[in-house]
Amino acid sequence: MDVLDRLQSAGVLSSLDVQLARTLERLQPGQSQPVLLGAAFASRAIAHGHICADLRELDARPLVDEAGEAIDDVTLPTLFEWVMELGQTTLCSDGSRPTPLVFDGEARLYLTRYWEYQNSLAEALRARSTEQLPLDPTQLGADVRRLFAPGPGQVSNARQMLAAVVAAARRLTVISGGPGTGKTTTVVRVLALLVEQALCADEAPPRIMMLAPTGKAAARLSESVSGSVETLACAEAVKAAIPREARTLHRALGYLPHTPTQFRHGKDDPLPADVVLVDEASMVDLALMAKLVEAVSGDARLILLGDKDQLASVEAGAILGDICNAEGPQAYSEPFAAVLQDVLGEQAESLPLGGPARTGPWDCIVELTHSFRFSADKGIGKFAKALRAGDAEEAIGLLDADDPSVSMVPLSDPNRLEATLRPAVLAAFATYLDARTPEAQLEGLGSYRLLSAHRRGAFGTERLNAMIEDILLRAGRIERTSAGPHYHGRPVMVTTNDYQLGLFNGDVGVIAYDGPNLRAFFRGKDGALRSLLPSRLPPHETVFAMTVHKSQGSEFNNVGLMLPPALSPILTRELIYTGVTRAKETVRLYGTADVLQESVKRRVERASGLRDALWE
Repeated sequence: MDVLDRLQSAGVLSSLDVQLARTLERLQPGQSQPVLLGAAFASRAIAHGHICADLRELDARPLVDEAGEAIDDVTLPTLFEWVMELGQTTLCSDGSRPTPLVFDGEARLYLTRYWEYQNSLAEALRARSTEQLPLDPTQLGADVRRLFAPGPGQVSNARQMLAAVVAAARRLTVISGGPGTGKTTTVVRVLALLVEQALCADEAPPRIMMLAPTGKAAARLSESVSGSVETLACAEAVKAAIPREARTLHRALGYLPHTPTQFRHGKDDPLPADVVLVDEASMVDLALMAKLVEAVSGDARLILLGDKDQLASVEAGAILGDICNAEGPQAYSEPFAAVLQDVLGEQAESLPLGGPARTGPWDCIVELTHSFRFSADKGIGKFAKALRAGDAEEAIGLLDADDPSVSMVPLSDPNRLEATLRPAVLAAFATYLDARTPEAQLEGLGSYRLLSAHRRGAFGTERLNAMIEDILLRAGRIERTSAGPHYHGRPVMVTTNDYQLGLFNGDVGVIAYDGPNLRAFFRGKDGALRSLLPSRLPPHETVFAMTVHKSQGSEFNNVGLMLPPALSPILTRELIYTGVTRAKETVRLYGTADVLQESVKRRVERASGLRDALWE
């Protein structure tokens, strides 16, 4: 058994990874083992969320199988051997000529397609970030102060105002902020400002397109914007120019089923929009972001909105994190600082203006730091702050501080899972199960959700959902029949987009009686209740519990967060942070302090050259 086969049998490489290496060997016989292994690991990297293979990491870390056991009978090439062999083979280049692989000369090895995605995206973002658009500081300042005027008992939020000025002055704006920092409120006012600026210049209002990576996120954005527009301090003509409906990225770009890696809209046929807003940008992978940015006209504004500290996309890349996470002083450089000072006046005193000139797109990035939902000095807000900072001791100390909003229940034995969860499950779902109407059920379902790091395994959502159903069944809270999986009170989550039905991946509904028959009830775009026969549902699953990944963008009054009894590759501070910040009132962790401590110390590490391409 050669090295490639041995690594496949150990679960390190997939059949696809090995097949790529074998194909390259057939195309150009006589390739050395470092070249073929490099190709296989570059392929493997994409499946694990990386943009490239980091050969330095492979050289530094011990090789282990799926179970974490050392693979003693395989020795990977040293970094020196990889560099030498990749520099000599005709299968690899520095990107200046067409080859299957691209090597940056130091440690990053790419499949060519992902090298091209990375560099085209970096080039496009840098180009957008440098152009200074004309503006009238006096008029702009007056409009910003009116639109962002604080309500009774509130104070002005300088960073929200800053985001508006950046959006007016640049073709690229990146707004990052945690839950409760007012991202949607800010961006609705930003859109109103852009409309006003156009109307004041006797121009037509900009064509605005609102996008999100998933149907669920698009529906949530539509609902949030619709609720915020009517509160704006502006003319009705301005409100009318702001759309109320968001679309998925795939639908807006023009998904082509027969060529799934290509879209109808691109460089030669850009999106018909003057302002493109993308919500939940942390969930967008490298390939999709590169194609989106290419499809945004060079004359249009692009606004990326998200939380850089949340989990990255399931696919390759951590794009929002790469864009936002710059090294060095976080200060706006001259001459842009002078423009901000002129427009914002005394509000600029609290902002990081001035500082050394930067070569990256820093002037386009605004981080919203004040949470209107959580106090920064206690409870969930303080806990989330410790998680973002990677301060495991502080986080664990807060769990021991007798604060009811953040707590931990010791749990490591799978055999004790049901006994531990039973009281919490019966109490948490009582309001939901006592509801007498589908409307009340949907409302009650949002009061609690059990989240897990994993889908499968002893503490995974598949087992948790089955266990919760069994607990409720034995307590007489639900009744199941032999007619099928559906029963009155079953919460369901759609797992595949169905544009004909208007149901999307992540949409949550309830099965309930409508007269003598069971129906599936969901909230429509306008908030009204809609229903359909359960047999017409697209693929779906029970959702008393869901993975943290699936919960992104959702909010619940109370959250239970299940940690596995041992560390796994996906347990990181970003995952814990994302799960914890789904809660508005209380969060209870189930697990051990040791697993939590180690998880908080670990970050999502996605091998990528995007950050260097943007900032160096």
